[in-house]
Amino acid sequence: MKHLEDNLQLACVQWFTMQYPKLSRGLHHSPNGGRRNAREAARFKAAGVRPGFPDLALYLKVARWTGLAVELKIKPNTVKKGSDQEWWLEWLESQGWKTAVCYDLTDFMQVVEEYFI
Repeated sequence: MKHLEDNLQLACVQWFTMQYPKLSRGLHHSPNGGRRNAREAARFKAAGVRPGFPDLALYLKVARWTGLAVELKIKPNTVKKGSDQEWWLEWLESQGWKTAVCYDLTDFMQVVEEYFI
């Protein structure tokens, strides 16, 4: 399942870069996932890596939003109630960010286009 999410993320970043080349440097992925040994994981945590941070964040303020945070999922996966992912999405939204969970490239394209309206 993780491989499918990785492929979705690659497609989303590629589409965004092609659609908005001048803004593409503002789209960021924080490498929270992946397997790490305990020592490396502890270093990441100490350096500020936080579990559940959205897969993609667009650091670009537009008229009504501070930024855009997107969690990518492959169905039937969802953001679980009470999870770190849910906390981040709710917290970022409370700080003026537009947040979304996207299940495919079409979802992502629609969310980005709505962000710029």
